[in-house]
Amino acid sequence: MIQNDGLSIPDNYLEEWSREIARWVNVNLDNMFERNVMPVRKVDEAVQIDVVVDYDRTGPGAKVVAKGSTPTGRTGIKQTTTKQDILQFMDWFSVHEKDLKSNPAMFNRYVDICLDNVHRLEDSLTINGDASLGITGIVAAAQANANGKIAAADNAGVWGSGTQDPHADIVKAKRLLDGNYKSNPLFLIGNSLDMEFLFNLDSMRQPFYKTIAPLFRASPDADPYGTWLKINDGFTEGKVYLAVKNPVVAEFVVSENPYPDRLPKAAGGNFPVELKGWAVPRIYKNEGFVEIEVGTTS
Repeated sequence: MIQNDGLSIPDNYLEEWSREIARWVNVNLDNMFERNVMPVRKVDEAVQIDVVVDYDRTGPGAKVVAKGSTPTGRTGIKQTTTKQDILQFMDWFSVHEKDLKSNPAMFNRYVDICLDNVHRLEDSLTINGDASLGITGIVAAAQANANGKIAAADNAGVWGSGTQDPHADIVKAKRLLDGNYKSNPLFLIGNSLDMEFLFNLDSMRQPFYKTIAPLFRASPDADPYGTWLKINDGFTEGKVYLAVKNPVVAEFVVSENPYPDRLPKAAGGNFPVELKGWAVPRIYKNEGFVEIEVGTTS
């Protein structure tokens, strides 16, 4: 006989699935794009609207004043407040009542798939944004960078072609970052197909990425994917981006990380199980992102 009230999934199932979530995150953390390229800020679970206050200086700034002279002008502060709803990301599966006799680990693969779907959606929203939700993505932010972008006419050659020079393109692109952020951690991000061209050999018969690594303050011998190069196929082929990691530029705000939640028994003896979390990507400074058009060889 099933040791359960028949109205919900037993606690030991949720406990096993919570452990599976922790195992999945431990294995896949390097692939959680938005949580690698943006600082993560954790807020209380009760927070539904994230409020950020930006302060700008006003007035003439500091000055030298001679002894006995009366200083003129003073420094003030201009305050700007922005608000953003924290969003729910969720997916779900169901467990039949007869399967409650089984080991809960039998459903771990369902948990893995749902969790992967949730984080893929987080990635997509971070990259592409959603105007209906008031979310600016990395692509739109880079396109809105007031300092410009590296267009097709500006790059040294299509990546993957005989004239490619990604080192030169990235040097140009770095000049378009806001100077306040150039000492911050920096990533090159884009589609995996475009990034493969960095493993082509230059005229000295060494991979391009080895000469590019110092531009990101990384060792030429370090694994680029583990340091300064982040891929996600949510990006359109033909364009890559520089992304500054600084909470003044952008953040990934998390109220609750994904967790399993049980619902009452539905028709047919099925118990729905939701995997859901609450988070939102926030971009504040467009000049922390630069688009580089690299073209396509196909």
